[in-house]
Amino acid sequence: MLKKEGIEPKNVICTLKLARYFDKDGVIPKYGLQYLRYYLGLNVDAVPHTALGDIYVLEALFNRIYAKAVIEFGDDTVSKMIEVSKKPVLYRRIPFGKHKGLKMEEVPLDYLQWLSDTDLEEDLRYTIEQYLGAWE
Repeated sequence: MLKKEGIEPKNVICTLKLARYFDKDGVIPKYGLQYLRYYLGLNVDAVPHTALGDIYVLEALFNRIYAKAVIEFGDDTVSKMIEVSKKPVLYRRIPFGKHKGLKMEEVPLDYLQWLSDTDLEEDLRYTIEQYLGAWE
C-alpha cells in the first residue's frame, strides 16, 4: 500500500517475517493477522478486518514479537528485527496445495521441484531453494 503511494521506507519491521522467524519448530499453522491474534491469545478489544481493529491487533502482535526479540537479540533488538525483515525467512510448513500443512521436510521432493518452476513470493522461493539444495 505504501509503495502505491510512492513511499518506500528503507528500514521496516515485518511482523509476518518475524512471526515465521520465531516459529522455529513450525507449530503455528497460519500467519494471517487475525489467525495469530486468536492463536497467540492476544487480548485486543477490536473489530477484526477494520482499519482501526487491524492496527490494534498489529500493535499487540508487535509487542509480543518485540518481547521475544529482546530475549533473543538483547541490546541490538530493533536493528536485528530490521535485519530479519530485510532477508528471506524460511517457511516451516507448506501453506497450500495437496501437501498443505506438512512440515517442509515432509513435502515430497518432486513437489518442491515442481513448485520451484512456478511464480512464488520471496520467502517461499527461498525456502524451497534451501530444501532442494539440502537434497543435492
